[in-house]
Amino acid sequence: MIDYNKFYNDGFVILDNVLSTDDTDYLKSKINKILTIQRGELSEDILKEIGEINMCRAPLLYDKFFISLLEKPFVKQICKEILGDYFILQLQNAIVIPPNQKHHQSFYHRDIIHQDFTSSKPLGINIYFCLDDYTADNGGTTFIKGSHKQEKLVVKNETTPEVKAGSVIIFNSMVYHKAGSNTTDRFRYGINTMYTLSFLKQQIDFPTFFGDKYKDNTFLNQIFGYKSREFKSVIDFRQTRYNKIKSE
Repeated sequence: MIDYNKFYNDGFVILDNVLSTDDTDYLKSKINKILTIQRGELSEDILKEIGEINMCRAPLLYDKFFISLLEKPFVKQICKEILGDYFILQLQNAIVIPPNQKHHQSFYHRDIIHQDFTSSKPLGINIYFCLDDYTADNGGTTFIKGSHKQEKLVVKNETTPEVKAGSVIIFNSMVYHKAGSNTTDRFRYGINTMYTLSFLKQQIDFPTFFGDKYKDNTFLNQIFGYKSREFKSVIDFRQTRYNKIKSE
């Protein structure tokens, strides 16, 4: 499957040939359609101001094909191996890097943001679907090897792996990384899915959006965070606990 030693040591590893060309083309077309919808939800000026003009947030809320990416067997296997039996979906975003433009992914950051600590075990992992070839020329992701093991950002051991379209990059959410500059004449597409331990807050409140839609799907019910939501009151807490005991 993947080289777990490399993952734990370097902070990232590549898994080749996950998606077909038909899949990557289809996903890119869907991302473009969702971007059009999202650009109509807020003014273009606002989206530009907050650096969101080419960010497709939570595409799974707009098209169920993006949910199928969450249910792939290799995703479940890798998440369980690294995070254990219980993990949730922190976010799913499609990232589009335009040619020859500045973008907000160009600085070193961790995807568990604003944190400068280390942990003995991963708190989260990213499974990043590359829908195009990722190269140094089109803004391929640059990682600082081993930076998930250090508290502060130290820029050394930089590497920009070349990744073929249809492959995924699996990386520790605490490893420092950034997207480079796209100096080609084509847009570069990718889908970032992040899974974390359940005590970390999700980017989007998926249970509120979906309601009871996935209550009978054990896996999606778990990763969408239905069982790790904050309780509305003491009564809600106790009733939920009672319902759980009665169902066991």
